[in-house]
Amino acid sequence: MENLRRLGGEAGVLAAIATAWLFLGFVVLFPSAGLNLVDQANPHRYLPFIARHSVMFWMVDILGALLAGLMSAVVYMALHDRFKDDSPASARIGSFAGTMGAAAFAAAALVRHTGFGWLSTIYATNGVGAAHAFYAVSTVAASLVGLGNVMAGLGILLFGRVMRRHQRYNSLGYLSMVAGTAMVLAGFVTHPFSFAVSAVSAMVWLTRTALTLRAEAGPALFRWGSAKSRANGRAQRRVA
Repeated sequence: MENLRRLGGEAGVLAAIATAWLFLGFVVLFPSAGLNLVDQANPHRYLPFIARHSVMFWMVDILGALLAGLMSAVVYMALHDRFKDDSPASARIGSFAGTMGAAAFAAAALVRHTGFGWLSTIYATNGVGAAHAFYAVSTVAASLVGLGNVMAGLGILLFGRVMRRHQRYNSLGYLSMVAGTAMVLAGFVTHPFSFAVSAVSAMVWLTRTALTLRAEAGPALFRWGSAKSRANGRAQRRVA
């Protein structure tokens, strides 16, 4: 269905922007507000920071991580629709793996938002207990992010294998092999560098995939607007 592919193109743009916002939040915004990457693993620094900058934390975690996960799921569904006739098995497995990875990213965002947000409110009265709980929440969130990287990377690799057979998607297929491999490897390493590699790989892949889908199926928002204008014009002519 072309409508799903157009929607996938639009969702890919939003997912890439959200991923870029997430990356800038952790690497630029948080450090500029007094929380560097190393301190983001320290509950005695992170929880008071969240209490002081709750709006910033919400914007980065929800508008970044959660939105990126939800929108990227639409991209995998659109790719499945595009390649299901050419390679049904790879498209189905790739879509399942990618969607599962996107769901894991979204779940990690909600775990961080809910868990850290609640712990930041009790840190002032029970700092030791909040610190212990922080490590538990961090472990769950990191595990979900790792799962997301592995599954999304596998999905990208499978789609890359199929894309290389098509002239329009050939270069994107090779990019998918690189990005997918980087994301799978990042899923097994908990380190700020692995986060950077995963985020940059996802940004580049989502942007290129969205542009390719939009070029093939047409930009949904602009086509919808032009179709609406034509419909309004015909209606006005009939009234006249």
